[in-house]
Amino acid sequence: METRSQLYLAPSVGNQGEKDVQHYLIFHIPGNPGLITYYDPFLSTLHALLSSGSAIPSVRFHIYGHSLAGFGTTEQHQELAGLEAQIEHVDDLLYDQVDEVERRARQTPKVILMGHSVGAYILLEMIQRHRKRIENDVAKDFDLIGGILLFPTITHIARSPSGMVASALLAVPRSAHIASAIVKTLTCLIPASVLYYLIRALAWFPEHAARTTTAFIKSPIGVKESVFLGKDEMEMITNDKWGEEVWGAATDPLTNSKDTIHSNLVFFWGSNDRWVAQKTRNELIDARGFRKSKTLSSAASSISDASSPADGWKPSMFIDDKKIPHGFCIKHSEIVAEQVRNWVEDIIRNHNES
Repeated sequence: METRSQLYLAPSVGNQGEKDVQHYLIFHIPGNPGLITYYDPFLSTLHALLSSGSAIPSVRFHIYGHSLAGFGTTEQHQELAGLEAQIEHVDDLLYDQVDEVERRARQTPKVILMGHSVGAYILLEMIQRHRKRIENDVAKDFDLIGGILLFPTITHIARSPSGMVASALLAVPRSAHIASAIVKTLTCLIPASVLYYLIRALAWFPEHAARTTTAFIKSPIGVKESVFLGKDEMEMITNDKWGEEVWGAATDPLTNSKDTIHSNLVFFWGSNDRWVAQKTRNELIDARGFRKSKTLSSAASSISDASSPADGWKPSMFIDDKKIPHGFCIKHSEIVAEQVRNWVEDIIRNHNES
């Protein structure tokens, strides 16, 4: 069973050479396991919401996502990719996709990054690298106007409940190879079609998630890559390593054509995320965020009302109050897409009004 390695959703109308129309690229970075097809309903719903009912006139939205390296369902001999290699892989994909949208739209798009779980960590690293490239005049200059970080695992993942268990298991030598061998032994005699129905029945997964999980399990190196990357996550995702120039990503002309007043980073945390320690999350919100008390129910208001001018560079941070799980893309795509639509529009307004 094979799955796509990328997803591109084009504007529904007017894709080329329109006057007075601004094109936006929403570039999505998956978590681990890094198969983009887990996010099909989420990205498709977001695209439909933005295309049919955006409150911002004269805009066109391109949505793009790609599987992380090593998660292709036909890759046989690819080298395993750690966290650093994944960052470089996704970074290259971003610049390629900016060029592709520019070719289609005949203008350079403004970019909003979106990352889930470890994809949020990759997102922050990409902002930092883009800034440095622009400073050194060694990269294509496009407006990176904001980022949306969903259930982010960006500091001390090994301190989380699931992280503590994973750290112990991943400390075993050659854990990636052992895990892959165990999974292949248990499933080698089960046809993909049968495995698909077992996953649907036992895990209560919807069709897209069961199909993607089946492809992941049956893929040549997917399980091995997931464990290999997970080991890197436990070792590398530790202290808050970014300065205000990244946390206030949209407040510096080096990443935007305009110097905006407010940060255009939006964080959405789970209320009981097993991959994020609550103490770590709360400390990060206290240190970095200015919307500490907001939950999903009240998050539809604009993200631009910072508590004081001095806090204007800080990201907006919201904690879910609807018990959405860390793996929201399995069964909760629509509710998250509805909220992300609001945040996308807020990011654009903040950028345009500065």
